This record gives sequence, structure tokens and C-alpha cells, in this order.
Amino acid sequence: MKKHVAITLLLLTTLGVLKAHVDIERQDGGFFLTYQGQKHDVVGALSNQMNSALRQCSSSQSIGVNTPAAKLALAAIQNFSPPDSQQAQLLGLLQQDDWLLAEVKFTSLNPAVVLLKMTSERVSVVEGAVWSGSTAPWASAPFIRRYISERAPKAPAALMACFEPASALFK
Repeated sequence: MKKHVAITLLLLTTLGVLKAHVDIERQDGGFFLTYQGQKHDVVGALSNQMNSALRQCSSSQSIGVNTPAAKLALAAIQNFSPPDSQQAQLLGLLQQDDWLLAEVKFTSLNPAVVLLKMTSERVSVVEGAVWSGSTAPWASAPFIRRYISERAPKAPAALMACFEPASALFK
């Protein structure tokens, strides 16, 4: 068999196998690579890799869960939607200027990511800037960053970029 015929057959066979097992599916304004029935957020995974490589986290700092700022943030979250929110426990807390981004877990609710704003009087949850629940089939970190950023456009972009989920639900 001639070389160009073999290469053509190999290319056609490869395309046929890919077409049989791999598909691109549109859902909720995004695209997923579907392989053997499983959806994969390739765009989200690439976005997360680019974010990790390019972000500047020098202006955002991780806050210990036993600090006064963490205790104020936790109290604001626990009082946000009682009674279930009263069982909140901090998994992580980032701060930039007077903004806080908290990841919390609950005993009876899904884990959540909550944006908070500090003033001289108190710490309060930014209305609407709370994510709770699974992000599947989306890649969690970019989905949550985008979701909260859209609901709180004044929040620092660097704070959002530096968020890395700790909860197993978001991994």
C-alpha cells in the first residue's frame, strides 16, 4: 500500500473513532467535551490553569480561621440565614482590603463560598454573592469565581482569582 493511502486511511479511521466516542455539547451557554457519556469542562479546566499561572495574589492574603476577622466573618455567615447557617464552619478565608471571601461547610447544607464586605461597624454578607451546591459538570473554581464576580462587580478581581476551593464537593 502506498504511503499517502495509508496515511489517509489512518486519518479517516481516527476521525471516525473520535466521532463515535467524542462529542462537543452545548449546555447553558457553554461547551463540554463529552467522552463515553461523561461531560468534561475543557474550557473551565484551561481557564483554571491560566488563572493559576497568571494571577497576582500579593494583594490578597489568607486569614487564619481563629483570627478576629475570621470570627466576625463566621458570625455574619451564621446569622445570614438561620437556623441551618448557624452550623457554619470556616474552611478558608481570603482578604483583600475590606473584602473577604469565605468558604464554609455546614452540617445540613452544601458547602458554600460567600463574599463579605467589612465596614467600620460590621462584617456583612454581600447580597446575592453566595454560591452553594455542586457546579457539575462545570469546573468548580472558575465557575464560582465567575458567578460571584458577576453578582459583585465591585469586588477585587485579584481576590476572586486567588480563590482555590477546599471542599471536596468543589474539587
